Amino acid sequence: MKKLLALVILLCVAATLTVAATAADSFDYAHIVASGNDPYGQVSFSADGAHTEIDPDTVKWAKIKYRTVTEKDSTGVQLRGQLYVVNEAEPFIPVTYKHTQKWETGLIDLTAVSEKTSLTSIWDSTHYTVRNVIRFDPMEPDRDAEDQQNEHNVAEVEPDSSIDVAWIAFFENKADAEAYDGTQSTPYCIITPNELKGISGNSIKEVEIKTEDGAAPDPSGSNPSTSDASVVAIAALACIALAGVVVAFRKVR
Repeated sequence: MKKLLALVILLCVAATLTVAATAADSFDYAHIVASGNDPYGQVSFSADGAHTEIDPDTVKWAKIKYRTVTEKDSTGVQLRGQLYVVNEAEPFIPVTYKHTQKWETGLIDLTAVSEKTSLTSIWDSTHYTVRNVIRFDPMEPDRDAEDQQNEHNVAEVEPDSSIDVAWIAFFENKADAEAYDGTQSTPYCIITPNELKGISGNSIKEVEIKTEDGAAPDPSGSNPSTSDASVVAIAALACIALAGVVVAFRKVR
């Protein structure tokens, strides 16, 4: 019986530590709400990165952690993201989303260009002269970037469409970008929720900083929310109760 009790206690401790580790896996993110023909804004690089300015001759890759909430624009086409050299100039750098309504990460080739514009990349120090900010279009409708007069651009981001972004990190090489999960050494540059909060531009309705606590419901509301402390407390109480049952059973025998 002593061995059984010891085993129960050991399993309970392990379970509690596991739950605590899962519950502690929390991070802040920016909940961005936008609408209209072309929502965008300039974003500064964070002091949390190794640099607060970017060197386009050195930095070639980026990675974004995101969760799409709204999937399609007003014409039924899937929304995507874009990055722009500042001052804003075509071609843009495409950001492709997986519309799973779950947290995803995506690699971004900063030298890539839009299919609708010239195929010559302008990601270099000659074109990119304002290095402390970058333009970010968080939700882009099916819009022709070359149609400067918007004569044929009928697609719009539906009112109150939204996306969640935890960070956009920038790297000198693809291998570092692929390996990054938000916990490794500081990237060359990074944009955090605090910087996204200050995004200024066109048709961005609001940006709210929220916290993902590891047990929060997904956008579909399929699972209940429980705080970190309560999850750990419930697990601990359950272990104590189970140990008590074992002890009581031993006394009865």
